[in-house]
Amino acid sequence: MSGAEALLAEEDRGRVRILRLNRPEKRNALNRPLIEALLAALERAGADEGVATVVLAANGPGFCAGADLGEMKALRDDPEAQAARRALTPALLAAPSRIGKPVVAAVHGAALGAGAALALACDMAVLAETAGFGFPEARHGMLPALMAPVLLRHLPPRRVFDLLATGRDIPPGEALSLGLVDRVVPAERVLEEASALAEAAALLPPPALLRLKELLSDGKAATA
Repeated sequence: MSGAEALLAEEDRGRVRILRLNRPEKRNALNRPLIEALLAALERAGADEGVATVVLAANGPGFCAGADLGEMKALRDDPEAQAARRALTPALLAAPSRIGKPVVAAVHGAALGAGAALALACDMAVLAETAGFGFPEARHGMLPALMAPVLLRHLPPRRVFDLLATGRDIPPGEALSLGLVDRVVPAERVLEEASALAEAAALLPPPALLRLKELLSDGKAATA
């Protein structure tokens, strides 16, 4: 198993491809190798005619703790490398919308910062009723600049300001009522529910589904 494969586990269950973040010892924090592996895996899944839909899950107790701050700290004396690393996050958050297949997040444990944004960047998301969820960057004196565009696709600016400026936890029930996630279920049912949602949304052929994603992203009317 290569390093990239070790960071991201792939499994096919019928026509559902499950991609699991696999840095449990780091709470699946996003570093450059993991992001690159996930980008490549999403591209492969989009091109594979045997795959109808994708479920993004994770190994270990948490879903994703956000960006790997240790990696960013190690790059602080190399502005060019740091800029290249920062550019990967927007690319990752855009990736689910660029394949013509449903991508559903199965969030069984804590999803924070860029981890929560990754779940929101998917077409749908299932959240465990015990999972932590939120954008705590402000509590650590960090500007959540990359989080704002993702949240603004779901919520009006005043709501986004509340969540980002306070950095408060978002209880699963509130995440559901705000429309940030599509289901809240017991942790042991998250993957099952996410897979069912993904399969139910895989009716359109990939070119048509990709066009649907584009329409929703652009906010255009169905007559476009």
